[in-house]
Amino acid sequence: MRMANKVGLVTGAASGLGEESAKLLAREGAAVLVCDIDTANGERVAREITAAGGTARFRHTDVSKEAEIIQAIADVRREWGGFDFIHNNAGVQLEKPLHETTTEEWDWINTVNLKAVFWGCKHAVLAMRETGGGSIVNTASALSLVSDPFLPAYTATKHGVLGITRSVGLAYAIDGIRCNCVCPGDMETPMIVKYWHATGDPEKAKAEMAAQYPAKKIGHPREVAQMVLFLASDESSYVNATYMIVDGGLLAKVY
Repeated sequence: MRMANKVGLVTGAASGLGEESAKLLAREGAAVLVCDIDTANGERVAREITAAGGTARFRHTDVSKEAEIIQAIADVRREWGGFDFIHNNAGVQLEKPLHETTTEEWDWINTVNLKAVFWGCKHAVLAMRETGGGSIVNTASALSLVSDPFLPAYTATKHGVLGITRSVGLAYAIDGIRCNCVCPGDMETPMIVKYWHATGDPEKAKAEMAAQYPAKKIGHPREVAQMVLFLASDESSYVNATYMIVDGGLLAKVY
């Protein structure tokens, strides 16, 4: 019960890392608002948490709209009487070279991946200042630290997530608010599976990706969720304004 008596929300919680994070936080005692635009799967996740003895409910949340993030935080406070954590996890990917990326696509990925994190941090800070502090955990990426020539817009947003994480952590530590981020490598999530299928040969694409990792395998979202749990819990009480790489050692090698 590492999250006993803590309440908060996870965005992008209908699948992948967000789903694993929401389930693990609830399993450890937290009350979790499951937030996503995917109503069917979001409701499924909330039902599965409840069936396992946890506390959760679903709220349809479009993170590209500030008002919906504000309302999600308000819902947590109204339902459970506090606000202890937020996992700003929702994200999208754009697989296009820079010269083919339109302004509309650039604006879209920046809104979902970066502006929504700004809103999540901002309104979590406002709530946590009133409720005695808390933990903000953002989902960044291994591409917050290095780059991918085929994912320029995505790389830019994830560099931004790391930047705002460190700034928020420094600015609000005095209020008892910590802000950290996880930097996952490739994980077997719906986003990555979609990418594999887009190549026309998903098995080959998966094998080629796995070959880049020291252990020659792709990570599972639950392995990142374990780090999210640590950062959201009091166990990481002196961890602030930093990033945790969960990439199986990928970034430690040169070639």
